[in-house]
Amino acid sequence: MCLYFPSCLQPFNSIQWFVLWTSLFSFVQGFVVNGCINAVITSLETRFGFPSSRSGLIPSSNNFISLFVVLFISFYGARRNKPRIMAAGIFLVALGSLIFSLPHFISGLYNYRLSDVQDNVCHPESRNSTEQCTSAEGGERDSGHSSYLYIFLLANAIHGVGATPMFTLGTAFIDENTKAERTSWYLGIIYAAASLGVAAGYMGGSQFLNFYTDIGKVDLASIDITPQDPRWVGAWWIPFSASGILLMLLVLPMAAYPTRLPGSGSLMANRRSEAYQWKRDKVIENTGHSWRDFPRAIIALMKNPTFIFLSLGTCAEGNIVSGIGAFGPKFLQEKFNAPAAFAGLIMGMVTAPGAGGGMLLGGYLVKRFKLKCRGIIRLNLLVSCVAFLAGALFLIRCPPQATAGVNKHYDSLRDLDGPSHLESSCNADCGCSSKVYEPVCGTDGLIYFSPCHAGCDEKFMWMEGPIGPFKLYQNCTCVVDNLDRSLNATASAAGTNSSSTLLRDMLSTTPFPSVTTNVSSGDVNDTLLPPGAHQGICMSDCKLVYVVAPLLLVGMFLTFTTVSPTQTATLRCVPALEKSLAIGLQWVFLRLGGTMPGPLVLGRIMDSACRVWKQTCGERGACWIYTAGDMGVRIFVWWLVVKAFSIVCYFCAQHLYRAPPKNEHKEKEEKEEEKNWLEDETLRTTVC
Repeated sequence: MCLYFPSCLQPFNSIQWFVLWTSLFSFVQGFVVNGCINAVITSLETRFGFPSSRSGLIPSSNNFISLFVVLFISFYGARRNKPRIMAAGIFLVALGSLIFSLPHFISGLYNYRLSDVQDNVCHPESRNSTEQCTSAEGGERDSGHSSYLYIFLLANAIHGVGATPMFTLGTAFIDENTKAERTSWYLGIIYAAASLGVAAGYMGGSQFLNFYTDIGKVDLASIDITPQDPRWVGAWWIPFSASGILLMLLVLPMAAYPTRLPGSGSLMANRRSEAYQWKRDKVIENTGHSWRDFPRAIIALMKNPTFIFLSLGTCAEGNIVSGIGAFGPKFLQEKFNAPAAFAGLIMGMVTAPGAGGGMLLGGYLVKRFKLKCRGIIRLNLLVSCVAFLAGALFLIRCPPQATAGVNKHYDSLRDLDGPSHLESSCNADCGCSSKVYEPVCGTDGLIYFSPCHAGCDEKFMWMEGPIGPFKLYQNCTCVVDNLDRSLNATASAAGTNSSSTLLRDMLSTTPFPSVTTNVSSGDVNDTLLPPGAHQGICMSDCKLVYVVAPLLLVGMFLTFTTVSPTQTATLRCVPALEKSLAIGLQWVFLRLGGTMPGPLVLGRIMDSACRVWKQTCGERGACWIYTAGDMGVRIFVWWLVVKAFSIVCYFCAQHLYRAPPKNEHKEKEEKEEEKNWLEDETLRTTVC
């Protein structure tokens, strides 16, 4: 800090300690922004009624405002104290985290029931009634789709602005204060810390989802749903509040660093330029002294084809990373019937070795083989070609679960290929509502949208099963009708009329939980469930999620292997005084063409595979049921197109790169560069 230099703190005034503090910030920032937010997206959709196309705005908003300030921060900070600007950014990220948790405290209690007094069962007396749009429902809809969404967008936009200095000025600061061959290694450490934070965010954030969202506000004994229920919303807000407080502690250490670290001037004076040579007689010198230099510097970078194609390749990789990061857990939930907490845990286990290991490997390969700019780009090209093949994982899927009125007809086991139709003759007189998705599994093996849609006329009892307590409904006309048809067909084929034996055999083979404890009420056999339905979806024996997870790890590992080399190649292919601005401009490319549209595009792709939408007061909300097969094919095509684009970009970048002559050291540029550095060092010493 200025005017005070305690000797006991000088050992911390080194590039290694700077990398440590930056890595800690990178870890927490990744934990919050790219881990927790993505892990709780599905819960936010359920809690506030967002469709995926709108919830995709939340991770994308991280880039909105920062897109407009990144160039000015990069240009302004090129000749100023970069660590102090980064400290201000840390404070903003902390503030954004606290704001992100705000909707939980101002939105009231979560109501997952159709109403406070009515069970979602068949009531023939309501068959002639029409659903009314009450003011309460309208108010909840409006606030969910506007006020709360805007708070999330604002909070994550502040996250984006706060993180901008770390990924632009921080990158340039490290390159300016270490040997050229170590830059990629240090960047790999920082980005690996960020990826570990993302993994911790997925795993930690998903574990908080096992706690009910209004914990501490309601009597948990009154909550009659479990985390396996699609209506469940966990305590998504806790990690954001805790992270905001933790980040405040990192502001002071970062703000204490000087403009230059000791010995940085000699490092830069001895470094040989690898900048792309497009017109050596017009190399822009002394850029950054005045805002009038800003347009000239931008034009110079835009005339550098290697820089442009590296940035476009970064856009493609960012599109993949942001899209899969935002909706990867939801993909696992919908295609493999994984609970939200388990899907987040899987993504965390994939992200830690995939992203972290990939970035470390990329940085290590550049350092180990001392790759020059062209060699680094060729490494990216090779890795991207291999990653292209990993998209086949999205074609793997579990057999679709039979859902009445969605992919199966009510009156038979025939497939339903047309539009979904939840009403049938067996529930036409029940007055069922589709406002709330409350799935039940019938003893006929079909999933029904709600007990009412299964024709169940009363709530029967609580029973104990292998997954915990569950509701058992009886007198479900749709289930009984299906069982009667199946029994008659089976009895005719077997040439017997022993329907009781057939019923017992059928119930023993359905995905209906077996009873493990005696029931004190009702005439129920301890080992034979009556024809009815139980709360929740039918259990699936499909374990393909354990096959997809390693393949997803490989795809993410290969994608992230290009991150550190791309940053290093960008720093190598531009003049020294344009490095901060080059990283900033590349981040504009990355956000505008990569991380902003990535979640939006993938959210649209997932919504395009929706079969049943939530409808409230005539407005479409979140998707209740997806067609998993269509979703996988469309994501697969998206992966192939984006990866093919990145391959083309890296090929053009290495093909158009023009290295400086081996025997020309550009003495004038280096001397001018050294002079500017020494002037900055002298100025800092005088002021401080």
